[in-house]
Amino acid sequence: MQNKRIGIRKRPNESIAIFDVNTGHAVGHLANISMGGLMLVGQISTAPGSLFQLKIPLPMPIHGTSTVEFGAESLWCLRAKETSRYWTGLQIIDISDSASKTIAALISGWH
Repeated sequence: MQNKRIGIRKRPNESIAIFDVNTGHAVGHLANISMGGLMLVGQISTAPGSLFQLKIPLPMPIHGTSTVEFGAESLWCLRAKETSRYWTGLQIIDISDSASKTIAALISGWH
């Protein structure tokens, strides 16, 4: 299987919830993120091709903002063994320049 990821994925240093902008509901927690995509762990299964408008509240303000929003497409979803959670891989498909810079600043501080 060819790895099509854009950039190195980084794990957050703390638990970060991810929210659906349209519903306001949490869809999961950030497992890792790169400039091109992210993986989340959540309670819902998503079909490949599903589109989302997501919001991530930042652990601390970056560039004067406390949240980052972007559009993402579900590429795959797998049920975690022996739990009711799902791992979902998402590709970032619509993001502003400022949100992209905020994500870059966020992940540059993680190990």
